[in-house]
Amino acid sequence: MTRGMSAVPSHVPGGEFSVGVEEELMLVDDRDELMGAAAAPLVEAMSQTVPDAGVVTGEIYVDQVELNTPVCRSAEDVWRSLRDLRALVDKQGGRILAAGVHPTASVGAPHIATSPRYDRIIDEYAGLLRTPTAALQVHVGLPDERTAMLAYRGLRNRLPLLRALAAGSPYWHGLDSGQATARAAIIRSYPRTTMPPRLRSWDDYVERTEALMVAAEASDHTYVWWEMRPRPLLGTLEVRVMDAVPSLSTVAALTALVQGIARRAVESPDEVDLDDDVLAVNDHRAARYGLDTRIVDVDRSLRPLREIAGRVVAEARTVLAADRLEAPLDPLDAALARETEPDRQRRVVAAGGMPALLADLVARTTDLGG
Repeated sequence: MTRGMSAVPSHVPGGEFSVGVEEELMLVDDRDELMGAAAAPLVEAMSQTVPDAGVVTGEIYVDQVELNTPVCRSAEDVWRSLRDLRALVDKQGGRILAAGVHPTASVGAPHIATSPRYDRIIDEYAGLLRTPTAALQVHVGLPDERTAMLAYRGLRNRLPLLRALAAGSPYWHGLDSGQATARAAIIRSYPRTTMPPRLRSWDDYVERTEALMVAAEASDHTYVWWEMRPRPLLGTLEVRVMDAVPSLSTVAALTALVQGIARRAVESPDEVDLDDDVLAVNDHRAARYGLDTRIVDVDRSLRPLREIAGRVVAEARTVLAADRLEAPLDPLDAALARETEPDRQRRVVAAGGMPALLADLVARTTDLGG
């Protein structure tokens, strides 16, 4: 297939490292359990566009909402947008909880929304679609295909770090999974949901995606769900590897980190593209242990992940400081010096049981100052 006849659209020029977020949140009842089918009218009522703030929509799971920011210059703008969107959900009567997996949701058939796209996904996933998951997805805008692929390389090498920093779903069906993020284990069971492959050019991306579309009989490129993927019609790279996060300041920090990694990758490209197998092992270790593990760094040495994280955050701070966009990174410095989110959750459960954890997650998700 020639470039002009490609089933994958050309990259539409995006912003110069602009950012946007899609945040999936769970709707819970007054016991902090998933609402199930009862959430449907609530989601319908709150699905709307908010001037300057963004859009609230439904998701494939009936008891979930997705908050979509507009295109933003900075992570601070993302913070303001999500604050207003979370406030709107609260005003409409929605009680929200942010976690990669609801800690106590039982295994079984979840309540699923219907649409032509969702119906196809349900048919393909079959019994794999048993547990609602929620993600924090960050888009970064790139002006052209060459720049997009440079950013792709830098972000790809650091996806396990982003996985570990956002990991916050150790509990699964009321039990400790032993993972830092049980969501990662669930997502790995879905088709075409893998770590992104090593690519050398935009044409390489097009060729790989077209081959997957043929194999899966997929109608368009959006049915390829790599943990980071180009979104040609948006002019962005979409980072999909992170759990939904309760704290707004942490969401902003992770957004700024994605923005900073992408920008540095363009200004100072990596000399190494980690092998697909090595990247997959790095990701497994990040999902299993969070920050408290070692992974292969871009110099191919095995290093503590907290050490790598400190360096990557510092690099992002340096490049963002040129435009005074670095301030949202500050919470990550504190995060690297304290217990991880999975360890915090385990401590809360040990002290007060599962009801205490659910209450803690709701309280932090609805704290619009944090």
